[in-house]
Amino acid sequence: MALEISDKTIPLRKSNRPQPIVSREDLLRPLPRISAGAIVATIILVAIYAWSIRGTKADPEQLVRGVPNMANFVVRLFPLDFDWRAVAKLPVEISLPFTINATKFTDTLDGDPELAAIEAELANSVPLDEAIASGQPLVDNTVTTDGTAAPTAEAQRAWVVWSPSVLNRIWVPGILPFVVETLQMAVIGTTLAIFLALPFGLLAARNTSPHPIVYQITRLGMNVNRAIPELIVALVFVAAVGLGPFTGVLALAVASIGSLGRLYAEAIEQIDPQQVLAVRATGASNAQVFSYSVMPQVLPLVSSYSLVYFEHNVRAATILGIVGAGGVGLALSQYIGLFQFRELMGAVIVLCIAVTVIDRISARIRLKLI
Repeated sequence: MALEISDKTIPLRKSNRPQPIVSREDLLRPLPRISAGAIVATIILVAIYAWSIRGTKADPEQLVRGVPNMANFVVRLFPLDFDWRAVAKLPVEISLPFTINATKFTDTLDGDPELAAIEAELANSVPLDEAIASGQPLVDNTVTTDGTAAPTAEAQRAWVVWSPSVLNRIWVPGILPFVVETLQMAVIGTTLAIFLALPFGLLAARNTSPHPIVYQITRLGMNVNRAIPELIVALVFVAAVGLGPFTGVLALAVASIGSLGRLYAEAIEQIDPQQVLAVRATGASNAQVFSYSVMPQVLPLVSSYSLVYFEHNVRAATILGIVGAGGVGLALSQYIGLFQFRELMGAVIVLCIAVTVIDRISARIRLKLI
């Protein structure tokens, strides 16, 4: 069945009832006249809210009683701890103003037996200038087996911060690699979703769908896709390909088809049919009409919707890590499980900065497209 582009506009509903005559007194009345229909609609709306409040068991008094617990939790989030980790080794060597036992630390990054001990000492270490200002000797009279003088206890705590094993490495927040992995998942997952959703958007638009039955079936399929949460889709792909970021990519791509397809269909239905008629009047085929009339009109909106959904997928990828689909959600679940709330707050701050940067970049791109 060939795809046909219809040049007919979607008819709007027109009322056969005569338009009411509005008098000058009605226009000058400060408050609108309350009709019976407005009263019925208000009663229905109030009943819906009352039903929802009762179903959610909303209790403002319980919220007020829980404010101290909320404050206690917020206090436990500070001071921030970014869980610093070494990711690379600098090519230059750092020299120290005093002698240390060179055999205490190894020079390799991978499998460094002292790296964990260094990280544990970082929080309680004394800077070198403070150790010198305190007047404590940095080197005692003890000579080690390799002929170097051993540092004193005070100096050991001082040179932990300034030792080559720390200075010769590039340190970043431990959450940063997970944030980068989340962005990678969102980029690939959204790109796959765009290519998968565009055909469904064409089939789900009234003016490009080849047949009403195809239109209804496509709409039904996209509704089913939107009803399934990303977590459920991720669990299915975990069973298929195992744990890891590739599972998150597949989950984002498949779970985004329904929402993106509907947005694309709405954009296609808003095209100007006169442009379609103009291109068709030149003798162009359906493929040429689509390329030179439909796509130029829908491309700005399609691009804008894609960028907006990319931001959505960044947040969705954060949650997918809970089921083992990689990304920053895996680190967040570990922090929560180990009650490392300060590290959790540091991770949230890094994630907020990343989302803000993405929002600003995508906003500038959308301004150029629309």
